[in-house]
Amino acid sequence: MDTELSSLTYSTLLFGIIRLLIAIYAFFLVGIKQKKTDTFLYQKFSRYFIFFLGMWQLARAVFYLYPETELLPRIMLLGHISVPLTSLTYFVFCFSYAFPKKTKLLPYFWWLALIPAITIFIILVPEYNQYFIEYTGEIIYVPYRELVPVYKPYFYVYTIFSYSLAFVGLVCLLIKLLAPAARRKFCIYTIIATVLFILSNMYRIFFSINDALWFIPILDITILTMFFWVVYADETQLIINKGQEKLMQTLMFPIFFLNKDKKIIYANQLAIKTCPNIYKKGRITGSKADILENFSPYQMSSQMLQDRLPTHKTDFLFQSNEDGTLYYSHQQSIAPKEQKREYEQGEMFLLIPVSAMKNFFSVLEDKAFRDPLCGCFNRHYLELKHAKFFQNTEAPADILPLSFIMCDIDGLKKVNDSFGHEVGNEYILLCHDTMKSAIRHDDWIFRLGGDEFLIILPNTNNQVATAIVATIEEKMQQVQKNYPTSISIGTSTAESHPINYVQCIHQADDAMYKKKQARKAGLLNNPPQSPSVEEGHGIQP
Repeated sequence: MDTELSSLTYSTLLFGIIRLLIAIYAFFLVGIKQKKTDTFLYQKFSRYFIFFLGMWQLARAVFYLYPETELLPRIMLLGHISVPLTSLTYFVFCFSYAFPKKTKLLPYFWWLALIPAITIFIILVPEYNQYFIEYTGEIIYVPYRELVPVYKPYFYVYTIFSYSLAFVGLVCLLIKLLAPAARRKFCIYTIIATVLFILSNMYRIFFSINDALWFIPILDITILTMFFWVVYADETQLIINKGQEKLMQTLMFPIFFLNKDKKIIYANQLAIKTCPNIYKKGRITGSKADILENFSPYQMSSQMLQDRLPTHKTDFLFQSNEDGTLYYSHQQSIAPKEQKREYEQGEMFLLIPVSAMKNFFSVLEDKAFRDPLCGCFNRHYLELKHAKFFQNTEAPADILPLSFIMCDIDGLKKVNDSFGHEVGNEYILLCHDTMKSAIRHDDWIFRLGGDEFLIILPNTNNQVATAIVATIEEKMQQVQKNYPTSISIGTSTAESHPINYVQCIHQADDAMYKKKQARKAGLLNNPPQSPSVEEGHGIQP
C-alpha cells in the first residue's frame, strides 16, 4: 500500500510541475507581448486571455504541489476566479478580431462582466461558497491528487456562462473566416486553437483521467503557442503589406506606421533617432502628437496646423526643433475603405529631408535631361524646355541676338567600325569637350543624336558665332589621333522676336550640311580630311 501511495504522490508532483511550467510559459508569452505595442484591440485582449489562462494553470500547479491538504479546497476555489475572466477576455478577443469596425459596440456588453464579478465575490466570501462548490474533504488519486466536489446551483450558471462565451467566440471566428477579405490562414489557426481550448476544459467528457495526465498539458501548450503566434503574425501584417522591416530600416528618412487612433505601432531607427521621445524603456510608444512635438510648422501658424492636420491628408513642411533640418511630411492611409481591409486601417507618416529631396530630383533631372556620355543637355530637354521658351513672343529681349550652331562629327561611323565603340565614344567626348571649351558658361550645348550637337548662344550675333566656329575648328585641327578628327559646323542667328527656333536650327543644319559636302568634295582645306562615310544628318522639326 505504501508503495502504491508513493507512486501516486509522484504522479501528483509530476503533474503539478508540468502545470507550473505551463503557467511560466504563459507569463513568458505575456511578457513578450508586453514589449510590443498593441495595434488593435484584439491584440490587447489576447494578452489578457493568455494571462488568465496562465493564472488557472498556476492555481492548479499550487494545488498539486502544496503539501498541506487542509488548504486544498481554498486553493481550488481561488483558481476558479480565473475561469470566467478567461472566457470573457477570449470572447472580446474573438469579437474584436472578427468585427474590428464594431468594437464600439463592446461597451453594450458590460453586463457580461457581472458573472465574473459575482464569482469573485462568492469565492472570496467563505459563507457564500455553499452556492458554488463544496468539497467533502475526501482526496482521491486518479493517479494524481483530486478533491471530490459537490456542485451547487451557481456552479452551473458559471459553467454555462464560460462555455457559452467560448462557443460564441468560435462563431465569431467562423463568420470572420467566411468574410471575403479575411486572411483565412490566421482564422483557421485561431479556430483550431479555440477548439483545443474548449476540448481541454471538457476533457472529463472526451478523455479518461489517466489520459488527461499527458494530453491536457500538450493541449494547453499548443493553445498558448497558437494564440501567441497568430496574434503576433497578424500584428506584423501592417508592416508586411508595405514592405519588410529590413527595407524600412534601410530607408534614408524617418517612417512611422500609425493605427487608426494615431498611436505609433512602428518606427524605423532613423525615426527613433529623429524623435527620441517616442522610444522609452526599450519600446516604441506615443502617438502622432508625440512625433510633432519634435518639430515646428515651417511658414505656417500653429493654429493652421491644429485646424488642418488631423482632418486633411495634406503635406506639410516641418522644421526640426533640435537641428533646424527642414522636412517634407507626407501621410497616407494604408488601407482605403474601398479595399475592405478593415482590420488593417492605419496611416503611414513620412518625414523626408528637403535637402535629400533636392538631391534626388537633381539626380533625376540629370538622368532625364542630360546625355549620359557627355553630361550636356539632351534633345529631350531641348524639346520640353527651350522650345516653348523660344516660341514665346514675350521671351526676354536681352537674349537677342540669339545664334545657333549645328555640329556634326565627321567620320564617327567609320571610327566605330574600325576601332570599336569605345574609341568612338572617346571621339564623341573629345568633340564635345572641344566645343564646350570654345563657348561661354551661359551658352547651351545639346547632344541631339549620335554624332549631332546643337549649341545655342544668347546675346551673340552672327560675327561672334562665326568666330566661335573658327575656334572649334582650330582646336580640332590640333588634336593628334590615329584617326582623322573634324566637325562640320553650320550657323544661323535670330535677330528679333518672335524666335522661330525650328527655322533657325534648319538654317544652321543646312549650312552644316553644305560644309560637310564641301569637305567631302575637297573644297575645304582647313580641317584634315575625315574618313569617308555616308551618314544621315539634320533634325526633324
